[in-house]
Amino acid sequence: MTARQPPTAEQLLVLFDRAERPGGLTAAEAAHGRRGVHALAERPAEARTGPLEALRRAAAEANSRQRALARLHHPMIRGGFEICAHCSGWDSDRQRCRGLITPWPCPTAEAAGLDHLNPKETAS
Repeated sequence: MTARQPPTAEQLLVLFDRAERPGGLTAAEAAHGRRGVHALAERPAEARTGPLEALRRAAAEANSRQRALARLHHPMIRGGFEICAHCSGWDSDRQRCRGLITPWPCPTAEAAGLDHLNPKETAS
């Protein structure tokens, strides 16, 4: 480890443990600890929020992508069969089919886990 690199979180904890002991820290150890604290303070706010907030953001993004897919790949009833409106190629007024009839849930809906969504949840 070079003197220019800020200490890791584990190293900071060791420094704080040493500071509590009789004799405390050396001047070099204190300077190293300060570099670590400054490096943490300079990190972007989103990097300081921790893994839980990162997981929440990732879940929200995944949910948003899933809803976007659900708006395209949603079930519709035609001829008594439940089919995927998008994969079957129904036009915007839902009068003409421009593709092969694809049963619901289609492969895209299955892969994205859309088969459990309530049709009202897909409306936007």
